[in-house]
Amino acid sequence: MMEAEACYLDVGQWAHPFGHAPWHFEGETVSVFVEAEPRSLAAFVPLPLTLSGPPVFRLTVHALRSDCGLGPEWAARNPQRSQFHEAVIAFNVAVDGVDGNWDPFMWTDAEAQLCVGRELYGFSMRLGDVAMTRRPALNGWRRGDFVSARVGQDGVPIMSLEMQMEGAGAQAAAPPVPGTPVFYSRRTLPRPDSPAISDIVLSRTTMQSLRSGEVWSGSGSFRIWDERLAALAGGRVLGARWSSFEMTKPPAEVLGRWLARSGELTS
Repeated sequence: MMEAEACYLDVGQWAHPFGHAPWHFEGETVSVFVEAEPRSLAAFVPLPLTLSGPPVFRLTVHALRSDCGLGPEWAARNPQRSQFHEAVIAFNVAVDGVDGNWDPFMWTDAEAQLCVGRELYGFSMRLGDVAMTRRPALNGWRRGDFVSARVGQDGVPIMSLEMQMEGAGAQAAAPPVPGTPVFYSRRTLPRPDSPAISDIVLSRTTMQSLRSGEVWSGSGSFRIWDERLAALAGGRVLGARWSSFEMTKPPAEVLGRWLARSGELTS
């Protein structure tokens, strides 16, 4: 007798490298906050999302460990699948007055993160090469230390960022834009029988049990090579932030469903 499986492409979990939500994450993250012209940011934000707050975007790179919905023992026994990197370019947006993150550009070096992020939640994620400086294991960070991160795709550089540590803990400066556990995503899937028609689902995910560990602030810099991001390359850096953290990603809340026919949205 064949049992139905809610989030696998086949019986026996051969095709899907992830399990059911929630997912549990822990790791390190570094961000550079950049001020830009509002018109430059608006071009990356589709309706019904609208820009919220000051015209600031962030470039973020994570070094993560996740149980991929398969539990902590699985994560410990499968480091080749549970440990990975992720890179994000994020904008501050709102829907119905609820502020959140909009990530139209994302890269990861892990199959499970790529599949669940794009197929299930609808994040705009691509497979790429991502690397970042890790926290010194014995001495920890010290004032003046540097964190660097680089992102590429298909052997071509996309962006890089760098932070110099200046203040930790209570001496760390507040981020230029307040953080929020809310993330918006938009999944667009062409129909197999009619590729000119796509089903679009707009979702909102609110991360749970979010905890920060060690926190540093400092000065930052960035560089963008990708022509798709040229409008962001001239922005002014407002600051940088590094932290260790853990969180849980629950199922998303669906906000709306649409059809797209030859690029035109319909209800």
